[in-house]
Amino acid sequence: TMDAHSLEQGLHLHEYVSQRQHELQEKRQQEWSAAGPRSVSPFVPCALSRMGILLHAARIMQDDVVWDLGCGDGRVLHAAAAQYGCKCVGLDVDADCIADARERSQEQGLDSLCTFACCDLLALAPGAIRSGQLGEAAPLGDRDMEFAPPSVLLIFLTGHGLSRFAATLHSEWREGPPLRLLTCVEALDDCYDFEEAGGLFAEDALHWPISRLHAAHGVYVVPPHGVSVAEWEEGARASEPRSVLSRYAADESKAVALKQLLTSEEVASIIELGEEMMAVQAEDVPQSLDLFQDDAEIPSGIGNDELGRVEDYFHAAVEHRVAHLHRDAAFQHRLPRLLGRVLATVLATDAAHWRQLRGGAYGLRSAEYHTYTVGGSVSDPEHRDQGSLLTLVALLSPTSAFTGGSLLFSESAQSKRMEPFDLEMGDAVLFPSEKRHNVTPVIQGSRKTFVMELWAQHTNVQNRHR
Repeated sequence: TMDAHSLEQGLHLHEYVSQRQHELQEKRQQEWSAAGPRSVSPFVPCALSRMGILLHAARIMQDDVVWDLGCGDGRVLHAAAAQYGCKCVGLDVDADCIADARERSQEQGLDSLCTFACCDLLALAPGAIRSGQLGEAAPLGDRDMEFAPPSVLLIFLTGHGLSRFAATLHSEWREGPPLRLLTCVEALDDCYDFEEAGGLFAEDALHWPISRLHAAHGVYVVPPHGVSVAEWEEGARASEPRSVLSRYAADESKAVALKQLLTSEEVASIIELGEEMMAVQAEDVPQSLDLFQDDAEIPSGIGNDELGRVEDYFHAAVEHRVAHLHRDAAFQHRLPRLLGRVLATVLATDAAHWRQLRGGAYGLRSAEYHTYTVGGSVSDPEHRDQGSLLTLVALLSPTSAFTGGSLLFSESAQSKRMEPFDLEMGDAVLFPSEKRHNVTPVIQGSRKTFVMELWAQHTNVQNRHR
């Protein structure tokens, strides 16, 4: 089924399944593996741009207990815990994924909220989810773990696994405390087991009530038992929508310092990837812009491809060069743990200050590596990251490596005065993207920064516009 996130999901499928056939083949005999005999589905991470709408559709609150059945490396639960402060439980048949999820929880400071265990979902005894006890469905090391029963169940399984698990889910949903279920890509009333004879023509004998309010995002909700779809959707329409800050409100807001967000090793890794992507990008930067032959200004109404070419042309200037780390998802592939930790910090900081990422989808608009040499600056007094929700800037250079290059922010909406914001190497600052900001000219040396923008659209794979 195609939805708004199919392109990004397809890239994950290619990376985690298509490109790893040899590795998966070697794991076919491993009992606790997504490629092994207990598995009903390979591990493919949830698209970043789907996660925001998934958690919004679940109407998660801080007092919820969110279980993710087939959690993989735990990234959805890490986002839920960081953004909402709720308790989370992740179960997956793949022992390596569970180990990864636990490590990521520690790295992101979420291990007090997130718990993970290895589990064969199809081997769960009746009532196991309601009781929070996995029993023999878990390997010996995880068998005695006990969990708080869920109020929200997230299930990211496709037709074969989802249809086999449906009866268990229906029993847990019907007989236990109020429980809302969310599936991705496929709905419980429309999934089929293609490995079973006649599976394609099987009827929905369980009669699931399904809200398709977010079907365009591939998200389907089963309301708590006894709550009709109409009642659930009426409540969803009444819930608080995303409130994007106006330019006035953004200029009035304060940027938030994130001291030592990046370690020295992470700084070095970003610089290494940035220099590599700079070289790759240089091969197809436009040598000239025909766009400007007859007009001194950028014409209105040009498309994203043309806007991208314009930015790439100017970002190739020696005094201020920009490399797109997210091009072909290089940043996500090469530095996934760093991205996860930074994203968790961004989600938690946003929840405490602006709530720009709540109430809908969000995606990675850009992850950029900037180098400023003598004369390099961002000097437009009205410069804003128009169209984005939040921007993060991290300093990658020691302050002794350059003079000038001060980061400035608007003092207020009614004042033209700009205030300096001091950063040391590894420090970052997070702010609403529509807040005015500048960089004064570098007078000596070289200044390097990492810039990440999140917006309310899909994750880009080329530049800031596509």
